[in-house]
Order: sequence, then structure tokens, then C-alpha cells
Amino acid sequence: MPRWAKLLIGLAAALVAGWLYYGPYGGGARFIDALQQRAELRLSLPEVRGVGVTARMQREPLARLVTLSGPADPYQREGMGSYPGINDRMRTIPGMGGIAWQGEEGDWVLPLLAEILLLAAAAWLTGLGIGWLLFGRRRRQSFLGDEEFET
Repeated sequence: MPRWAKLLIGLAAALVAGWLYYGPYGGGARFIDALQQRAELRLSLPEVRGVGVTARMQREPLARLVTLSGPADPYQREGMGSYPGINDRMRTIPGMGGIAWQGEEGDWVLPLLAEILLLAAAAWLTGLGIGWLLFGRRRRQSFLGDEEFET
């Protein structure tokens, strides 16, 4: 089997593992659900609770983008000085990719499946590079075998 075919099989296996985690095993949905809970927790803080803003994570396709809706003025959205606004509070959530307000243009984020497949491909490339560094190329066999070289 050619070397490139073996490499492509390894890449395909890494991508299939990433897709299995995302879809059938439900890792993507669990991650988005956790981000949704963290966003709701940030909006339930006493200094934000009375504003009436709600958060909804993008589900079609799954993405790390929160869409906020509600009657928040620019000061409440952006904050001022040392007082963080709602946008800043959402951005500090670990794993949050972007923010958009209902009816307005927001941040652009990759769908979660694309992120997972890119990470799987990057992990495969890293393993390939480490393998090449540790084990190097094959040494060539001598054409002469065990015979003495005659001069």
C-alpha cells in the first residue's frame, strides 16, 4: 500500500473520530448546552438581572455564538470604564466564540463541526510531525548486502 494512502487513512480516522464526538455521541450539543447555562448564569447576576435580556446559543448549525435579545441600551450592552457591559460579560465565558444581538449583525464564528474537524486534523498533523521527528525516515538498505566491497 502506498505511503500516501496510509496517511489519508489516518487522517480519515481522525476526522471520523471528531465527527463521532460531535454528532452521535452528543459532545457538540453538550458543549453548547453548557455555554447556554453559563450565559444564563451571567444574565442572572444582580447587576444584570433587571435589564430583561435573554441569551440563546446558535443551534442550527451548532456554533459558539450567543444571540442576545431584550431592551438593553448601549451603556448596558457595552458598559463604561471599569463597569463591564453585557457583551463583556458574555465574552468572558470560557469557550464563547461570539456575540450577536437580535436583529443586528454580530460576530462571525465557524460552525462547531468545522472547528472540531479542524482540531482533529491539527491533532493528526501534530502526531505525524512528532512521529517524523522521533522516528525519522527509513534508512536505506545497502545494495551490496553482506558482500565485501571490492576495489
